[in-house]
Amino acid sequence: MTEKHKFRRGASIAIALLIFLLCALAGVSALMMAASNAGRYSHKSEQDYYSVSSAALMIVDMLDDLQFTSKEVEYDYTRTWDYTNGKHEESDSYSLKLPDSTTTTSTMSGASTLRGSESSLTLCSKIQAHCEKLVPYLNVPNEWYMSVGKERPSIEAFKPYTFTISVSGSEKSNVFKPVKCTLEMGSDYNLLFSFQVENTVEGEEEGSKLVTGEYAISLYWQAKVDFVQKTGEPKYTYAEKDSAGEFVSGSMLQHRTLQVTAQWRREDVVISRGEASSK
Repeated sequence: MTEKHKFRRGASIAIALLIFLLCALAGVSALMMAASNAGRYSHKSEQDYYSVSSAALMIVDMLDDLQFTSKEVEYDYTRTWDYTNGKHEESDSYSLKLPDSTTTTSTMSGASTLRGSESSLTLCSKIQAHCEKLVPYLNVPNEWYMSVGKERPSIEAFKPYTFTISVSGSEKSNVFKPVKCTLEMGSDYNLLFSFQVENTVEGEEEGSKLVTGEYAISLYWQAKVDFVQKTGEPKYTYAEKDSAGEFVSGSMLQHRTLQVTAQWRREDVVISRGEASSK
């Protein structure tokens, strides 16, 4: 009986040691996870992190499902013929009509930005204007340009658009600092945003000045682009008949159109640390 009691006591000690080791491992794991996340919060002020993160998420909420729809590019092929008075003449001609932003504009739809503030509408208009320039640069077929003897137009550089996001209200403004936001676009429909906090520093000689906070994040938003090209049925026009009642002159017109849509959806967003640049 004594030996059996000693055996049970030894087993209890072993179980207690095992539980202690499991607790120690759990504590070490928690410590390692905290250490791995330390860099995320090791800023001079956590307000910078929360401010730029909130600004980025706000832009995503505002522009989610934003859609650009271009005006149609029109391309015509015309063939004429004339078999009168001993002549046998045929000719082909082509015409290309690109959307003119001064008379016709594309449309933007699908995002809460369109119902937002004036600054939000300005952001939308910047995106829209650049997309209008991308349509003839990216999507019009080469043969359309070649048939009319034109070269593909070059794309003008997008001037970075900078604006500020701030939170009104005394309580919120003490937590979230104003954030400097910059939008850049390259030779595609993708958006690049960068977010940084600007802090006011008082100097003895220079007075107050704005300096960029140490924490910056970027938002890369890939657009889903579709284009639809339609070819209409040939339309014939007959002009003259011969003595037998057969048409001997006329023309044939075939009309083609191209329309481009670009959509920015939440699931196509990538947010990472560091400033964004399209260069």
